[in-house]
Amino acid sequence: MNSDTNFLAVGVCVAVISLTLWVTFAASRRSRSADGFFAAGRSITGWQNGFAIAGEFISAGSFLGTTGLIFYQGIDGAVILCTSVVSFLPVLFFLAEKMRNVGKYTLADVLVFRTGARRVRVVVALSTITTGTFVLLAQLVAAGVLLQSVSGIPFGLSVVVAGTLMGVYVFVGGMLATTWVQVIKSTILATLAIVVGAGVLARFGFGIPAMLDNATRNAAAGDAILTPGLIFGETGVLNLVSYSLAFALGTAGMAHILIRFFTVPEASTARKSVGWTVGLCSMFYLIVIVMGFGAAAVLGPDGPQQVGPGGNLAAPVLVTELGGGPGTVGGSIALALVAAVAFASIVAVVAGVVISAAGTFARDVWPSLSRRERTRVVAGSTAEPSRNDDARDARIARYGAVAISALAVVLTMMIGDSTNITYFMGMAFMVVGSAHLPSLLLSLNWRGFTSSGAVWGISVGLVSTVVSLMFTEALWFGDGPAPLGLQLPVVITMPLGAAAAIVASLVQTRRQGSDLDRDERFAEMVVRAETGWGAERSSVA
Repeated sequence: MNSDTNFLAVGVCVAVISLTLWVTFAASRRSRSADGFFAAGRSITGWQNGFAIAGEFISAGSFLGTTGLIFYQGIDGAVILCTSVVSFLPVLFFLAEKMRNVGKYTLADVLVFRTGARRVRVVVALSTITTGTFVLLAQLVAAGVLLQSVSGIPFGLSVVVAGTLMGVYVFVGGMLATTWVQVIKSTILATLAIVVGAGVLARFGFGIPAMLDNATRNAAAGDAILTPGLIFGETGVLNLVSYSLAFALGTAGMAHILIRFFTVPEASTARKSVGWTVGLCSMFYLIVIVMGFGAAAVLGPDGPQQVGPGGNLAAPVLVTELGGGPGTVGGSIALALVAAVAFASIVAVVAGVVISAAGTFARDVWPSLSRRERTRVVAGSTAEPSRNDDARDARIARYGAVAISALAVVLTMMIGDSTNITYFMGMAFMVVGSAHLPSLLLSLNWRGFTSSGAVWGISVGLVSTVVSLMFTEALWFGDGPAPLGLQLPVVITMPLGAAAAIVASLVQTRRQGSDLDRDERFAEMVVRAETGWGAERSSVA
């Protein structure tokens, strides 16, 4: 601690974290079985799951990162939020109910239901862990910046604190604890956002035009913040479309969001939970847009120096000013509340990502590494899952969560605190939109989809995403301008992933001919996906 420490903010942070830790340890008694650890006993109601999904989605990237992005880049940052809300429509129409009926604990379970191939699990696991790494980096950067600003402790130590907490949530409480932490966080965050949004508008007589006028006068970019082009640059429309598609379609492939549909008792509840999510996210994102432009209007010409080069402190600095300014009682209280809620938000999101990655490691990676044959539930077989195997999955996942948390902390400290975290989230959405989504949709809807299609579709989507990002401005290390003008080139990588899945499936079918077993698995999957017959049931009375 130093002279810059905001002890009130630290105290409120400790109080909120203490509440979530109490929930975590209370939930641990119901998280001892594999079903309890991975799927919360499939006992979560529609509104609870809706708030939890919103909690996963309303992350530091949207609360801190996007507020800063709008502060600097204006209308282009607001476009990202609008496409994020639209992203739940593909989830609602194509995935929510089918995922609930077909899957068990992980994303790979859905694809393996069709293919029965062990190699599919490994490829899906690699892609899921890669995506989770991007998300974890974004959230931990935000956690480090935020905790450093209010406590005065170094960035690296701040990241260690956040990483330790997320490991505790998952290790002790599993999915049930993570779900309730998300519910608490979403409720507090939504309430706080309403208050802050009202406070911003009150400064300008609740007149949005007056707020925008002041924003254009004070913003570094001037009138340009109300016109597109600050983010998407000379590539214009194509860059905008590609960037928007990454966010609009990426949600439908996010493993840590999709596995939440395994926690509800039936498919209809999965559908209802999406409705709750869309309502909560829409309200919150409208307020974030107000906060972004409001920060430019309220903070004045000195704003960029206060919010930092990445803009990640725009929201905390804004609420401090609304409360009366630095050093005032009102400003200290406002900063304390925002810092506490934002930090709890970050830790809750990373806990959700960690439990997804840990489950993937335990069920999809570890069996291959240990070379231990497992009894799996494969469509068309009469085999039942082994309770010993499921118990081992939960135990391995707990320790895997610790390892993943440690790795994420190390990588975050290597990256540092100067990058806007929204771009990291964009990378994650691009990976899953190119690698997971095409194969998921084909698996659930195309009879001709094969194991080769899954492996090649996911692999090409993943590799093309990583390679193409290395040629964009953000990651280009060569001399001169980056060869690729698109910031998130999903218009290139998503068609490649889909084409690879289709071509590989057709080639495998042509080589092997008609496969009666594969046709039977598809027929069983269609019945199960549409009716719920044979789907996993709640283990909670």
